[in-house]
Amino acid sequence: MPIPSLFEIIKRDAKFIVNKGGYQIDIRLTTKDETKTVNIQGWAVKVSGAFDTDGNQVNTKNVHVTIDEQVLIDALYPVRTFNKKIEEVDFEDHIVCFKDSSGKEKSYVVIQTVPDENLGLITLWLGDYKIR
Repeated sequence: MPIPSLFEIIKRDAKFIVNKGGYQIDIRLTTKDETKTVNIQGWAVKVSGAFDTDGNQVNTKNVHVTIDEQVLIDALYPVRTFNKKIEEVDFEDHIVCFKDSSGKEKSYVVIQTVPDENLGLITLWLGDYKIR
């Protein structure tokens, strides 16, 4: 059996942490047209606080989730679109729901998609979701 490369080990470990490494939570992801919903595991972060360009602490909400692209593909969830005739990972305006530390489910809308196409992980930056 061949010895895996360092990159293959890193990729395997990163996916393990996101999917079942003990830090994962339940995440529900819904397409922007609300025709497809999946329940998956992933890593979610919600913090209130950041720093401005002068290094001063400011009160702001930063919410993002990291998920495994292959899990979504296996669930037949649409991951890539052809914007401007280029295939790219696109989750803009998809809806993401997960429970916060109090156990209350919160809903967010994807405002930015940041794929790591080497590791196969996708980070979704989230904004407040307003019910239509």
